[in-house]
Amino acid sequence: MAWDEWEQLKADALARRQNWMQLDSAAEAGGGGAAGASDLKTNKAGNDTAVKALQGELPQGTDKAGSYADGSTATAVREFSGWQTGAGLKDAHDEWELQVKNLKARLGQDKAALEDSHEHLQYVDYGVGSRTAQINAGPHQGREV
Repeated sequence: MAWDEWEQLKADALARRQNWMQLDSAAEAGGGGAAGASDLKTNKAGNDTAVKALQGELPQGTDKAGSYADGSTATAVREFSGWQTGAGLKDAHDEWELQVKNLKARLGQDKAALEDSHEHLQYVDYGVGSRTAQINAGPHQGREV
């Protein structure tokens, strides 16, 4: 590759990078934020559907899937007792049960977080509003006090 080609590639890369740079600025007429970007919103119906699934369908399915191999694994462990295969199967099944228990705990945490998300976002809004209301900009030029 010739030196001139290398310099041209570097210049092209720099130009592409500069074309995508965007600085924070005042809102354009018609609303704040980036063009086409929407405000942060919650989907109450979707949230409620997710909470409902986390209350019933998912934990029940997790229980069913988690216990699916219990009987056959217990039988295999008995058949291979005294062999390393039996001990290995038991260890693997114990780890499986632990993972199922951890998954169910995580699903419960997710359910609780979703149930509280709407209120948390409202509290953030109220907090920002109250802190903003406390700002004293002081006297402005051209305005009598």
